[in-house]
Amino acid sequence: MLVLIAAPSARLDAGSVGLALARKWADTDAPVLFVDADTAGTRLAQRFGDIAFADFSPADRGLPSLIAARDSLTLRLLADHCYSLDTAAGSLWALFAPSHPDGGVLAAQWLAERTGDLAAVDRERSIVLSSWLSHGAARLTPLVPSNAVLVVLAPVAALRDAHALGALLAEFGLTPPRCPHRALIVEGHTGLTDEVLAAETGLHVAGRLQVVDDETVLRLRGGRRERAFLRGIDDMAARLLSYSRQVAAAQQAVPAARPPQQPLVRAGITERSRGDAA
Repeated sequence: MLVLIAAPSARLDAGSVGLALARKWADTDAPVLFVDADTAGTRLAQRFGDIAFADFSPADRGLPSLIAARDSLTLRLLADHCYSLDTAAGSLWALFAPSHPDGGVLAAQWLAERTGDLAAVDRERSIVLSSWLSHGAARLTPLVPSNAVLVVLAPVAALRDAHALGALLAEFGLTPPRCPHRALIVEGHTGLTDEVLAAETGLHVAGRLQVVDDETVLRLRGGRRERAFLRGIDDMAARLLSYSRQVAAAQQAVPAARPPQQPLVRAGITERSRGDAA
């Protein structure tokens, strides 16, 4: 399971980036479930529906309808409450959040109470879950167990930003040993190297993304000015998929053993491992 959480200062939308990563994973011919655990009311279902010329109603098929079903969270139940999105290959289900922040907070709490069920689903269909590290985020903390990869999306322009991010994660308890598998997506420009960022935040750098308009993120298409962003998404999707599979394999092979602490290092993700992920 991959949990993508955007810092309050992020300009890119957590749901849009999470959905982009899920779509890239599905393109590798893998079954994927994208979970929109938005607690800020960003209305991802409506925004994505506008660019896809489709109507995605969470009340009809989404977290609200899933909760209203009052049944155990299983892959079969999810099939009845997720939208199946078009992909080049594979299979992508999308479970969209309520549009109102209050409903989003309650839905996040409902998900957090079913972490074990989500872990069981993740063994059959890789989960990408996205949210914001802000309103109601404390309720999401249980959604980042030791078998999940936590990815933080944040601008880190200077050392003070790195220190603030580390303090914020500590405030929410999203630190080792509780969360041993953590990575950082750097948003926008920074003069700090990956090594400095890792040392100051405690997060290994998965990649960097330019700030682009939300429509570009949702369409996964753009002109010359957006090419760097699109290349960044491609690279990070492959790297994070490889990382997530390493963590899952380690958990299944030796569940009682201490998991590896630093599997995501730029020098450690070789071209061969990226090719395996793709």
